[in-house]
Amino acid sequence: MRSRLFTVLIILATGTCAGAQNVQVNTDPAVEQLVRTWVAQNRANPRMEGWRIQIMSSTDRQLVEAGKTQFLSLYSEMTADWVHEKPYYKLRVGAFLTRQEALSTLILLKDTYPDAYPTRDSNIHPRDFLE
Repeated sequence: MRSRLFTVLIILATGTCAGAQNVQVNTDPAVEQLVRTWVAQNRANPRMEGWRIQIMSSTDRQLVEAGKTQFLSLYSEMTADWVHEKPYYKLRVGAFLTRQEALSTLILLKDTYPDAYPTRDSNIHPRDFLE
């Protein structure tokens, strides 16, 4: 009986102490403004760094656009887009957080695109990782 009463008293005391704690954080207004600016910029242009698989490169944009159409007809569940890095148009597919994820998908694409390889991309929209 005494041990039960002691246990109940300990539980009540712990709950009372935990509820009484309050933490107040005082920050410099300049730091708050900096954080607000950073959040606004990221909302306006949400881009992340990650990996894509480059399956094609050419100086002919129409050839790369045709390659994109062909790729999407074969792999409709993946994203595909081309970038222009003068003088080349590069067709890149997928969106991966790590190189390992890109390599595991690359194995599936190697039969159709034997020259494909993983490449870093610092301009990936977060929604591309979900598709």
